[in-house]
Amino acid sequence: MAAIRQRQRAVHWLLPLLPALLALLLLGLLVVATDRIVGRELERRAEYRVEQTAQQYADRIERVLARRVVELELVARLAATNVPPDLLRSELGRLKDVTNSYVWIGVTDLDGVVQLATNSILEGASIQQRPVFVNGSQGLWFGSFHPPKALIEPLKRANLPVPAELADLAMPVVQANGLLQGVMAAHLDAAYFEGLRKEALGPEFAQRSLQLALLDEQGTLLQGALQPGMGESWREAVAASPGTLLVHQGADGRQHVLSSQAVSPTDSSLRPRWRVVASQPLDAVLLPVVQLQRTVLMVGGTAVLILGAAGFWLSRRLARPYSQMLDAVADQLGPQTTDTPDTYLKVIAEQLRRLPKPGSGTSPGEQLLAQVLYDTGRLQAVLQHLPAPVYLVDDDLRVVFWNLACEKVFGWTAAEAHGRPVTEVLPSASGAQEREAIRAEVAAGRGPWEFVGHMLRRDGSEMWGDWRLIKVVGVDGRSFGLLAQVHDLTAERHEREQGEVFAAVIDSASDAVISVDVEGCVSLFNPAAERIFGHPAHTMVGQNLDILLPGEDRDHHRGYMHRFADSRATTRPMAAGHVRGLHASGQLLELEASISQVTVRGKKLLTAILRDVTERVRVEQAMARYRTELSDLAQRLLDQEKVTTQRLAQTLHDKLGQTLSATRLSFDVFSRRGVEQLEPRQQERLRLIGQLIEQAVQEVRQALVELRPPLLQEQGLQAALDNEVRVRSIEAESVVLTLDVGTDTEGLRWPAEVEYAAFMIAREATGNALLHASASAIELHLEGSADELWLRVSDDGIGLNDSLSFGRPGHLGMVGMRERALAIGGQLQVQASASGGTEISLTWTRRPAGTRSVSWTEHRSETT
Repeated sequence: MAAIRQRQRAVHWLLPLLPALLALLLLGLLVVATDRIVGRELERRAEYRVEQTAQQYADRIERVLARRVVELELVARLAATNVPPDLLRSELGRLKDVTNSYVWIGVTDLDGVVQLATNSILEGASIQQRPVFVNGSQGLWFGSFHPPKALIEPLKRANLPVPAELADLAMPVVQANGLLQGVMAAHLDAAYFEGLRKEALGPEFAQRSLQLALLDEQGTLLQGALQPGMGESWREAVAASPGTLLVHQGADGRQHVLSSQAVSPTDSSLRPRWRVVASQPLDAVLLPVVQLQRTVLMVGGTAVLILGAAGFWLSRRLARPYSQMLDAVADQLGPQTTDTPDTYLKVIAEQLRRLPKPGSGTSPGEQLLAQVLYDTGRLQAVLQHLPAPVYLVDDDLRVVFWNLACEKVFGWTAAEAHGRPVTEVLPSASGAQEREAIRAEVAAGRGPWEFVGHMLRRDGSEMWGDWRLIKVVGVDGRSFGLLAQVHDLTAERHEREQGEVFAAVIDSASDAVISVDVEGCVSLFNPAAERIFGHPAHTMVGQNLDILLPGEDRDHHRGYMHRFADSRATTRPMAAGHVRGLHASGQLLELEASISQVTVRGKKLLTAILRDVTERVRVEQAMARYRTELSDLAQRLLDQEKVTTQRLAQTLHDKLGQTLSATRLSFDVFSRRGVEQLEPRQQERLRLIGQLIEQAVQEVRQALVELRPPLLQEQGLQAALDNEVRVRSIEAESVVLTLDVGTDTEGLRWPAEVEYAAFMIAREATGNALLHASASAIELHLEGSADELWLRVSDDGIGLNDSLSFGRPGHLGMVGMRERALAIGGQLQVQASASGGTEISLTWTRRPAGTRSVSWTEHRSETT
């Protein structure tokens, strides 16, 4: 009995302390984790910030110095060219006004006398003995900070601010012959570099004791500050590892993060011999961690006290049934009974045999003890986290247990489902017949039972599942209800339905769909493939794809398949979109094809989609022949037109023109001799005959101009167009005609047929604009090279409707221009101009020998 009482005391005191002890342990782990994780992260960020700050400050100084050197070099070159003094002085003033880093800029002669300077300060004074002149005459030189001794009074007299310290920058002024002319010198304000330092440090509230210092090569502090208590040993550490990040222990015992960066512009020969040092104490970095730990300890300690008190109260309340059970066991054993495990177990077994089911006992203590012993917490924890939905219903089919997977699959939470009829939580989507049948079987037997159910989720969506039901009974054989385990088949069913839809789409497709492996073995051959190739599907599955290819294409196609399978592309056209196939009858097929690849169960499949375009290809080939014949016919007609025009022009000039000239000469001789002997009426008749002869001569000349453009053969296209513009300008006084010729086009000549076609197109386009466009201005633009020609005729008239871009019904002007362009292998485009009118452009490029110009129909399809 002593052991029982001892266990009872342990339950009374140790159990209430467990929550507080656990909370205390978690609090200690949290403090350690905060120190390890957060502290290390803050150290890493501090190291990064210190290094970045030093690099940023050094980089800003380097860029400023490099920029000042470039500016002074440009002014020095300007000074070496003997520019007017006023211009050079204004340039120096402008340079000083651009940035506030300059205090003074000046130019000296060989004797060190300042010739020109900003604000005329020190002009005429000698700086021959000063370091800025001595070192600057030898090359690019930089002097560290020093007081402005020579500039204090001049700056005060000029009402200019006097800086505390200056830095010197000087370089020689060298003439074009290499002789030294003087020195270009400048003084930079130290306050400017202090501003750069403050910008690099950032706002003061975020610095956390971060210091940034600028030192010279001797280690003298120029600007900024170092951490107090660092001592001098950090200099040896920085010198031993220049340019690296260090954690150094100072003379005061504190750890400091150090970063040193040399100031050395990479894009300049200037070497200022400065060094930037950034430092920050680690205890300042870790101050937030200490504050966080204090807060955690304060809040956590309070939480431990609260949890301890609550745990003590709750544990005592939960331990009361256990204490009652121990009291009952102790009373049963009696005070004199030997305290052995055997006797103890016998008493416990007797108590369990006497124990009623929960809710049926008469004593409250017995009922509470029965509830504890029948507790299913451990089993519920296992069922709660099963990956498959599991729920338990009582004999009235009301939900009494609902695990997490049920919540995810069916959409009901455990609290919502508890106590509800299962028919309400999971209504049937296909009627209640199958559920009623299962219910009858459950009432008659012990199971298990299986069925496939079609149910509705809470949101109304359908789901399919495989239900497995088990009847749960107690030791007395009484039923507690049904335990249901569900295997969700919704995704599998959707995949099967999608597969059926996919198969139906493939079977009903009008294009052939063929799937093969990388070796060409056919695994899919749809009905359209049967129709196109003439092979039944059952004979093609398992066969090699070579059966469907012409013999000369098989090796090439096999290599193409392997290259595509090895690539990362998922789909692409095959052979530029066109391949050849072989019908079962031996007929060649023309096919449009695309290929794609997928990996199914680790096996790569290539799928080709093929469309039979054999008939279309035949029609296109026939059309191509017709186009070629039409193009050749147009070429012959234009050549014949040119020959006929030349012959007609020659006939008019050599025969009719000569005859009219002779007639006019004879008439002039006759009229001068016999006109006085004729009567007035006859004299009037003679004058009219003279006018008719003159008109005939002018018409013959105009016809010759139309048939054989003047100046075209002798002087070329440019001269002929210029003459055409002049003639047209006289005829159309209200329209401004201009000719614009490219600067590189002067004097160029092109083949005779090209110049003739271009001139005729320009003439036709100009005439159309004058007749139909109602334009106030017409511009001809000619440009090109030996192998190219561009001609553009544009106006600002009413424009041309898109439907008339290929010509007006009954008018052949536009058609003629297109035929002339195509006859020389050029392209003619008609579009709206920038001014709202019409623009007609001709583009010609010399083609290699043997190439054929495209036909009119081909060109029309391109321009359309």
